[in-house]
Amino acid sequence: MNKRYMPAIAALLIAITCTTFVPVFAQLPTFIYAAPTLTVVTIAQDDQLRNTGIILLASAADEWGVTPPTPLTSPATASSNTATVQDWMAQFKLIVSYNGVPVVPTAVYCQVIEKDKYNPLKDKQFTAENLKTVPKDMSLDFYCKERWGKPGVGVLDVYYMGPGEPVNIADYILFITVSYVVGRNTVWGADMQDICLLGWPADDTPNPLYSDGTTAHTVLTNIFADPLTGWKSCEDFALYQKYLLGVPTPWS
Repeated sequence: MNKRYMPAIAALLIAITCTTFVPVFAQLPTFIYAAPTLTVVTIAQDDQLRNTGIILLASAADEWGVTPPTPLTSPATASSNTATVQDWMAQFKLIVSYNGVPVVPTAVYCQVIEKDKYNPLKDKQFTAENLKTVPKDMSLDFYCKERWGKPGVGVLDVYYMGPGEPVNIADYILFITVSYVVGRNTVWGADMQDICLLGWPADDTPNPLYSDGTTAHTVLTNIFADPLTGWKSCEDFALYQKYLLGVPTPWS
C-alpha cells in the first residue's frame, strides 16, 4: 500500500468509529442515587403552646431544691408525707424513620446546652452590649431515656440529675442525635428542642396526682395548668427568677 494514503485511511476509520459509537453512548440513561436519610422528629409535651419541655426545682422548705421567695400553695397530704411541686422530668414524643420507614434506631444521644447570660464588662464589642449569651455544656446533669411503643414511634423522657440550686435555672437547648446501622454503614439524624428549667411555676396552684387516686396517700407529682403564665419567653422568666433569688449575673 502506498504510504501516502495511510493518513487519509486512518482519518476515515476514526470518523466511521465516532459516527457509529458516539450516539450509542449519548443515549445511555442517567442514574440518580438518593442518599439514605434518617429523619428524627420530637414534639415537646410539657408546654405544647410554647413547644418546650418544663422542669421545676421548687420544693417545700424541708426538701432538697429551690425555695421561692413567696411560698407556693401546697396540696393537703397525710402528716407522714411532704407536699412537693417538683417536676424533674421533661417529656417529648419521638419519631424516627429511615427513608420514610419507621425504625428503632441503634442509639439515641442527648446533648444539653445551657444558655447563660453574662455581663461583658471586659470584652464589650459595642457600647450597648450589656448582656451576652454564653453556651455551656451541661449534658452530665441530664439523663435521656427513650421508650418505644412500636418501631420508630415512642417517647423521650429527659431527667434532670443535677443539683437543685438557683444558679442552674436557665433556658436549655436539647440536641438529640440518633444513629441507625444499615449493613456496614451508619446513618445519622438529629433534632433540637428546648428545656425550660425553672425554680417555680408562674401558675402556683398545683393540681396533685396521688399514688392511688385518693388524698390519703403520697403525692406522686403536681400538674400546673400553665407554668409560664404571662411569660412568652423561658429565658426572660428564668433570668427574673435568678434575680429574685439573689443570683448575680456573672461577668466576663
